[in-house]
Amino acid sequence: MEQIIESLKTIYFSEQEAKIYLYLLENPGQTVFQISKNLHVSRSSIYPTIEKMKSDGILLLEYGPKELFYSEEPSTLLDNLSKAYLNNIQKIKDDLSQIQTGSERQPYLNLIGFDNIIGKARTLLYEANDEVYMNTDLDINLFDDAFAFLEKKGVDIYIFSFQQHDYQRTNVFIYTYGFSPTRKTRLMMTVDLKTVLVSNYNQIRNEWTATLTKNDLMVQIITEHIHHDIYLQKLRHKNGSSLFQLHPDLVIHSKFEKSSNRKPILKQELQK
Repeated sequence: MEQIIESLKTIYFSEQEAKIYLYLLENPGQTVFQISKNLHVSRSSIYPTIEKMKSDGILLLEYGPKELFYSEEPSTLLDNLSKAYLNNIQKIKDDLSQIQTGSERQPYLNLIGFDNIIGKARTLLYEANDEVYMNTDLDINLFDDAFAFLEKKGVDIYIFSFQQHDYQRTNVFIYTYGFSPTRKTRLMMTVDLKTVLVSNYNQIRNEWTATLTKNDLMVQIITEHIHHDIYLQKLRHKNGSSLFQLHPDLVIHSKFEKSSNRKPILKQELQK
């Protein structure tokens, strides 16, 4: 009985209402006096509850020499409560839609584990409607089914990679330096200029981690980063030399330039 009371409390009933309803299910046709006596509750406190339950259609009243109360049949009651609940939800949705909301917060979601990250990346790809930009040294065939789906939708994918890739699709444009494959360490991706996923392999912890966000600045930064990598690759292909070989004064001699393995071409030139 206690379990049923707790269940009823989760959908609509107060504890006292639940006890009255169950009591009258087992003992139909009771007066207020009988209900209060058998539930050990004073009539002054139980009467307003019974009146409310009658008004809400939970209890039924039979008039005669004495006013006798009955519980509404459970299936009928639950159907009525369900309809009322759904109607209230719809009304609340309609009311809330009229309110001018403030700016949307853009939280950062952290992901751990290669499979989780690839799964999220594939989900983002399938949801794309405009353009996708990627920077990765992963095997592009991991996303082939998603790219095929986007090909039918007319969504283009622009990919930068230091690694050599022979992948081909009409909607996939790859810009690569053609390096021999090494250990896979990164995936950066922006989708429709709305969402960004940045992930990498941490050798010390031996795990993949990622950050996912719709933050406007992060989307802009990663999108620009991928575009700039593509521009540099195209300049190298066009001129036969890297931009830094043609204009060595571009180097600012920072520790990042000298130590980062994220820009292997620049690192090689600085070490000459």
